Amino acid sequence: MRLARGDVDAAVAEFERARRLRPAAAGPLHWLGCAAAQRGDLAAARSHLTAALACRVPHRRSLVQRAYVHARAGDREAALADLRAASRIAPLDDEARWVLAALSGRPAREVALRLRKAAVTGLMGVGREQRGGGTGGGPGLCGDDRPEGRENDAWARAAALIDAARRLDGEPGPFVPLAAVALIRGGRRAAAVELLGDAVRHDPADHRITHTLALALLNSPDSDGGSRWERCVAAWAALLHDAGFWERVRANATRRYGVAVEASLVPALRAGLREAVERRMPDDDAGTRVAPGPLLRREADAAQLLAAVGGFPSAGGGGVPLFCGPLRIAELGRSAEFGAFAAAQEARALQLQGAAGPGGGPSDAPGADAPAASSTASAYASPTYAPLTYAFSELGFAQMLLGMDKPGDALAALSELRCSDCRAARGGPGAAAVCEPQCARFDELNPGYAGLPDKHRRLSLDARGLALEARLSMGRAELIARPPHFAAAAAYWRRALVHGRELERYRETQTTIVDMALGAARAAHRAGRLSLAVSTLETARSVIGANERARLEGQLARVLADRGISVANDQEALLDEPAADLRRSVAFNPHLLRAQVSLGVVLRGLAAARWRSGSLSGARDMLREAIDQLTAALVLFPDDPDLVEQREAAVADLDHVMWQPDESEQ
Repeated sequence: MRLARGDVDAAVAEFERARRLRPAAAGPLHWLGCAAAQRGDLAAARSHLTAALACRVPHRRSLVQRAYVHARAGDREAALADLRAASRIAPLDDEARWVLAALSGRPAREVALRLRKAAVTGLMGVGREQRGGGTGGGPGLCGDDRPEGRENDAWARAAALIDAARRLDGEPGPFVPLAAVALIRGGRRAAAVELLGDAVRHDPADHRITHTLALALLNSPDSDGGSRWERCVAAWAALLHDAGFWERVRANATRRYGVAVEASLVPALRAGLREAVERRMPDDDAGTRVAPGPLLRREADAAQLLAAVGGFPSAGGGGVPLFCGPLRIAELGRSAEFGAFAAAQEARALQLQGAAGPGGGPSDAPGADAPAASSTASAYASPTYAPLTYAFSELGFAQMLLGMDKPGDALAALSELRCSDCRAARGGPGAAAVCEPQCARFDELNPGYAGLPDKHRRLSLDARGLALEARLSMGRAELIARPPHFAAAAAYWRRALVHGRELERYRETQTTIVDMALGAARAAHRAGRLSLAVSTLETARSVIGANERARLEGQLARVLADRGISVANDQEALLDEPAADLRRSVAFNPHLLRAQVSLGVVLRGLAAARWRSGSLSGARDMLREAIDQLTAALVLFPDDPDLVEQREAAVADLDHVMWQPDESEQ
């Protein structure tokens, strides 16, 4: 027990006392040899163990322990002789077998196999009363004599054996998750992560390995910084949409609780797992260019899109599909293959879109059955063409932020798309700046574009397309803010129109702006906020060209008429502002009868006000304007009774005013 605790001097004293009491016994000599070996005194250890073997009843492990001492001393032949002699007396344990295999010059793979077997055999004995006693003072005895101490020693021993096996043959070996757990429990977390990483590259579709790696990385210290968090994010994202992983989760839960777990619960379980993992990640950037939380959301969204198309083949010729994000693709070194896969998906989407035609039905255009990828900027910049291309690139962050209704953050994410080396070489910020054509990291960061011949230009154009969406959204946000910021909205929309012109989507952008303004104006109109509706429409009209103004001006005419009538009906209101609104309404839409009639009424009211204030000339001017306006309206609405009535009244008023003496004329 004292030797197990590492108190070698006290243990030697006890062994010497036992030898004095039993000078012919092999046991005290054997343990003295083990203690000397633990001290590093190999000569004394060999002497004691040889003496133990010379006893009438030798200790059953002395030959094996002396072989270990010979091996440590570099005497390979003597060690081999002892192990072979021991094997003739009794079967060797797993530890002695791997030592014999190593000394015999057996292939590294065979030695590694025996090392792993020895590790598993040692773990199977965890918790037994005499753990490690059969090793005769071997490394398994060096530790605490308490049960938990012996268990820790067993894990440490297994970890050492597994790590040695891994270094011998360089292959992950079987039962990788178990081996990784042993390495972690044995205090070799870095070796476990390295083992799991090798295994993932060997079999990326095995969700058991990926899950173990994800747990190991999530619970690792922060010493590795950003690279550890990126690998952690890549592993968890690969699990979230892996059907095999969730089948195992359901099966385990069913077995544990005795109740069947329905597949319909998987979306809720997936969301809960994603939230739990996000909570465990740091809020800051943790050494990554993007904080781990948003990074996981980007990866998970990309994995979901990949799952929607059936996954990415895990091997060049096919294989079990992978459901992962761009970080895992880069980690596996398969950016070029994924680029070809994404390009094929895009071509298929374009073909289906071309077959549908502009109206959604079959197209009769020549070549519509097999269109090539569009060469126009508008086709490249439309986000409906290739969601995989966007998600598996640096544009994925902006796409995600737009989906979260954060257009400002999305625009900021689009301002720099270069890798750190290209950014340092070229310097300075740049709108939608992308890596240099010769950049070696472009495909790694943008695997979705790796299969496109004009990938750098495509990325730049697509980034501009997302910037266009962001600016449109930001303009709308300023428009519906409380209070609204019309100047800011107009500025964002003008910039969006610049993007639209460069992407050959100018008319489309105009239409979108008009739709946004009309929607906001109708909402304000329904809420009775007529001035807000007018300002909204006028803001859009200030940035829109003549070809889209008709829709705006039609709505603006109605809102101006409503505002003018509403203010005019207020008994205490002055009529100058209502008259101005109704004049503009009639100018925008002369066919709006309600505005025409109301303008005639308001102009007559203004004439009366001028007369009461003593300005007969002003009254005459208002009445003449009313007669002219009503006469023009009758051309559009012949014999309309309201217009006829108002015109006759205006003529009568003018006749009456004309006969009144003007003080200025007296």
